[in-house]
Amino acid sequence: MIILNVFFDVSQEHEAEFLKLLNHMVVESNKEDGCTLYQLWRNAHDPYSYTLIEHWESQEHLDAHGRTPHWTNFDNIVNSYLKSDYDEHHYTEIPT
Repeated sequence: MIILNVFFDVSQEHEAEFLKLLNHMVVESNKEDGCTLYQLWRNAHDPYSYTLIEHWESQEHLDAHGRTPHWTNFDNIVNSYLKSDYDEHHYTEIPT
């Protein structure tokens, strides 16, 4: 499993556009093969700070996600809604 946490520091004046874009991403991404979780969360202490949490069955599924039209559209415009570029962290499970 691959887990991503993507952090966004949204400009207040662009929050509505950001939420529209991310809501579309959540809906479309949750339809994809290999996606087991795709959810947007708001920071409880900073209303313009968001985290997108993604769970993918494999790197191949995540790679396929990166080739979808909704991801390409997202990646082309999301940073224009932010105070700084988004910060993406990838995690893999540690076998026990």
